[in-house]
Amino acid sequence: MKKKKTDLLALLLLTLLVFAPTPGMGQNQNNNMAWNELGLEEKQTLAPLQNKWIALSPEKQKRLNKGAKRWNAMIPEQQKLLKQKLQEWKQKTSKEKLIVRSQFKRFQVLPEMEKQSLRNSYKIFKNLPLEKQKSLLTQYSNTNG
Repeated sequence: MKKKKTDLLALLLLTLLVFAPTPGMGQNQNNNMAWNELGLEEKQTLAPLQNKWIALSPEKQKRLNKGAKRWNAMIPEQQKLLKQKLQEWKQKTSKEKLIVRSQFKRFQVLPEMEKQSLRNSYKIFKNLPLEKQKSLLTQYSNTNG
């Protein structure tokens, strides 16, 4: 008799654990962003992805939505420049892309003062005449081959 009560109690406890409501029950557990939650401008920008939207990870949805908002906030000249940079990126080889990513990672871990110094040097470089820029790049590649 005592064994039956213990078994029944264990079964009842197990049933409660399996079927008891949890704090997140009834909520979207994967935190996907529904297409209709996007703003009108973001929907227009991301329209090519509408049919694939639900299959994207929540992180990718958030990144794309954030990118669309940034894109929509840009003036046409900024958008044109970004398109050009994207085309340049697409034309790079896998090896070139790997080098750029590696340089970016190295830059990210630098102290803020060094980052600012490099930004300033780059700004100075970009303000040089094109001939001087090419000369310096050639000189750099010859010494760092």
